[in-house]
Amino acid sequence: MAKEKVETYSESASHVIEVLQGKWRMQILWVMRSGPTRLGQLARRIPCASKKVLTENLRELEANGIVVRRDLSGTVRHVEYDFNEGLRPAVNAILDHLAEMGGQLHPESIPPQRRKCEREGTAT
Repeated sequence: MAKEKVETYSESASHVIEVLQGKWRMQILWVMRSGPTRLGQLARRIPCASKKVLTENLRELEANGIVVRRDLSGTVRHVEYDFNEGLRPAVNAILDHLAEMGGQLHPESIPPQRRKCEREGTAT
C-alpha cells in the first residue's frame, strides 16, 4: 500500500514538473502572481522573451489548466491571463519555495547567458 502512494506521488510530481518546465514558464507565473496580467505587461516584465514565446507558454499553461484566459474585448482588444483560482495557493507556494531556495544559491550559479539577457533585455 505504501508503495502505491509513493508511485502516485512520483507520477503526480513528475506531471507538475513537466507542465511547469519551459524556459519562461516560472517567470511568467511569477509576474502573474500579482493578479490578472496582459501579454504586454508580461513582455515588459520579461524583456528577454519574445511575445511569440510568451504566447506559446501561456497557451500551454492554459491547456494544462494552470492559467485562465479572459477575453474582455470591447471596441479594443483586451485579453488577460490569471491563475486558475483553485490552483492559486499551490502555485504561490511553489513560487515561494523556489524564491527561498534561490536566495540560498550563489549568483555565480546563474548561467552566463541568463545574466547577459537580463542585463541587455534581448528577446529570445
